[in-house]
Amino acid sequence: MKKKIKEFIQKKIDNGSYPGCQVLIGRQRDIVLNLSLGSMVKGSASQIDKVKESTLFNIESITKVMVTLPLLFKLVEEGRVHLDDRIINYIPEFGTNQEKEKVTLRNLLNFTGGIPLYDPVGCEEAALKGEIKRAWDLHYNQELACQPGAKVLYSDVSCRILGKLLERVIEKTLSLAAKEWIFDPLGMKNTMFNPQDKENCAATGKSDNGRLLRGELTQDLEHYLGEVLGSDGLFSTAKDMFVFSQMILNKGIYQGQRILGEITVNKMTEGVTNSGVYETPTSYLHYILSGPKTWFWEYAFSPHSFFGDLVSKKAIGKMGGAGTFILIDPEYDLIIAYLTNYGQPERTLEGEEGWNKFFKEIDVMGLCNIVLGNIKK
Repeated sequence: MKKKIKEFIQKKIDNGSYPGCQVLIGRQRDIVLNLSLGSMVKGSASQIDKVKESTLFNIESITKVMVTLPLLFKLVEEGRVHLDDRIINYIPEFGTNQEKEKVTLRNLLNFTGGIPLYDPVGCEEAALKGEIKRAWDLHYNQELACQPGAKVLYSDVSCRILGKLLERVIEKTLSLAAKEWIFDPLGMKNTMFNPQDKENCAATGKSDNGRLLRGELTQDLEHYLGEVLGSDGLFSTAKDMFVFSQMILNKGIYQGQRILGEITVNKMTEGVTNSGVYETPTSYLHYILSGPKTWFWEYAFSPHSFFGDLVSKKAIGKMGGAGTFILIDPEYDLIIAYLTNYGQPERTLEGEEGWNKFFKEIDVMGLCNIVLGNIKK
């Protein structure tokens, strides 16, 4: 299997699919394979730019399952919040009409709050000018796209609002709370928001406004908002993501450090939580936007899942929009971390062409099939 995977990855790099990557396979609590190949910078053959085990990758939306989701469930198990609490209990300014007053934490976790995918009009301009309060007010004042609970609408706006809610309850930034409650106890020293050593970060191209994306978020709005968000912002390594994932497989504990209770982890990672509302996916993009989910996790056993054809019904995963993936399959006691510096697909919000190219060239489906096809249950 190791040879097959190395050949699979090297071919991707040689073909120009992406400059470099990390791949880690964890099985039955052991690291079976830990590869670092290629370059942190497109077109560079310098030894300085080689991907190392310590190279940080922009994991974008994986932030949702490694920060936002566990912090929320930590508050749940401490009795400080409840899933059916209304958002206006914590962010009163969100309740600009009767429909918005109905939106709950459960809605935000299931992407059923009716909050649109698109950023509020004028928000990026306000943030660029340093008018941060106005940018957040525009988040809270945005009209819903549909009634709460009516359908699944993937939304970074929704996750950003949840991140601000968590900060109000915890009375700390997401960055500090995640560091104190999750990363430090687990020894995840290479997982952080706003990495200072940009030269140790894999570069992912340029933003729409021309920023060099090395140690910075893809979306200009999120950059101007400070990059510590409930939607995106985290940088990490495959090794650290293995540690977090192993904590999940161990039901909340890793090397003697209890992060979450066993029942809490079960609630956070098992089953389809948007049953009766999700749409049966007809494409990879449809799978992301409206398909079956386990809260912020993608439910991996689904048509058009980008985690391949061999995962079990217990498998969950998450994609980062710059080309990073994590899969956890409890049935096979398996973890797959696949981090590339592909960069965000072109014309992200203009149909499926860019996303289809993204998935074809990275081919996380193929990698997962190779791994699952070469292990014994």
